[in-house]
Amino acid sequence: MLRKIGEPSPPKGLKLKLFRAPLYFYRFKLGFLLGERFIHLKHWGRKSGNLKETVIEVIDQDKTKGKLYSASGFGEKSQWFKNISVNHSVFVCIKNTEYKATARVLSDDEATDVLLRYVKAHPKSIKGVARLSGYEIDGYEQDVIEFSKIIKIVEFTLDGRT
Repeated sequence: MLRKIGEPSPPKGLKLKLFRAPLYFYRFKLGFLLGERFIHLKHWGRKSGNLKETVIEVIDQDKTKGKLYSASGFGEKSQWFKNISVNHSVFVCIKNTEYKATARVLSDDEATDVLLRYVKAHPKSIKGVARLSGYEIDGYEQDVIEFSKIIKIVEFTLDGRT
């Protein structure tokens, strides 16, 4: 059963510094150590117009179509999500290779399909993702369907190497 256990909020202070630590792997050309499970996302601030960076988890991918999928665990509260909702043109670094990409927020049905694939591939991880988002989840299919309507799933289509 999907159950709300708290109000999620993006990390601040020391917790934010810990969340941002993987950025240094990419800055020092060590992104390959994180494999293909994480990407370095470069995007523009919706208000400032300045280049912003974050590292996010890849929850699914379609290599033949050049598509990657990530979840905004804080839903629409996440700064990177707010920014890519305004400007869909981004850069994505996988391992140490950077690509131009286009971001698109998936519909609820598309998000459900992606999240169900993620749960099959990483059955234990969904509980941690849900907890981070302020929910407790048993991992049953109906819970995942409900949860996919709460968090936001973003598709990144790789447009070519930079």
